[in-house]
Amino acid sequence: MITIRHKETGDSLLDWPGETLAGAELPNAVLLYADLRGVNLAGANLRASDLCQADLRDAVFDGANLAGADITLANLAGASFRNAMLADARLQAVSLELSGPAHTNFRGAELTRVNLKNSNLSSSIFADAEMRRIDLTHVDLSGSDLSGANLTEANFSYSRLGGANLSHSMLVSALFNAVDLREAVLRHTDLTFAVLNGAELTNADLSSALLSQ
Repeated sequence: MITIRHKETGDSLLDWPGETLAGAELPNAVLLYADLRGVNLAGANLRASDLCQADLRDAVFDGANLAGADITLANLAGASFRNAMLADARLQAVSLELSGPAHTNFRGAELTRVNLKNSNLSSSIFADAEMRRIDLTHVDLSGSDLSGANLTEANFSYSRLGGANLSHSMLVSALFNAVDLREAVLRHTDLTFAVLNGAELTNADLSSALLSQ
């Protein structure tokens, strides 16, 4: 049996009658302040679960279903969400290791309409992720890999993307108001109808990018 405990008090939040949480059926689970450091939840069903302020450092959610989950103020440093379903999840102000890069892995994840505003996601991986209409306002994405991602109608306003890799990404109608894109790689991107008001593009690579006339 596995017991999930409160990260501060140590109180039991949930008992799971198995030897692993990988593939566990935990829809609508209330795991507020849960200590899930390093836990393997690959393929788990956590749809509409409450993971607010949980400690998810180095946890594995690869292929997990987190659609509609509330992950607000959780610590995601080093966590992996490869190919996870996070559509309509709330990840506002997720906290990561502020002393260094986050290195959170969202490769291939479904992040449609997700709210990530005010988060630190520097040096994270979003390659090939589905991120239509995602809210990335006031987010630190410096040095992150967003190559091949679908970022149609994404909102990056007031965020930092210095040195980020956005090559081959879909950025149709994306908002880049007052965004730091210095030294960002935007090769072969589709920026049709994108708004770049006040964006800082010093040394950005826009070769072969598609821009509105």
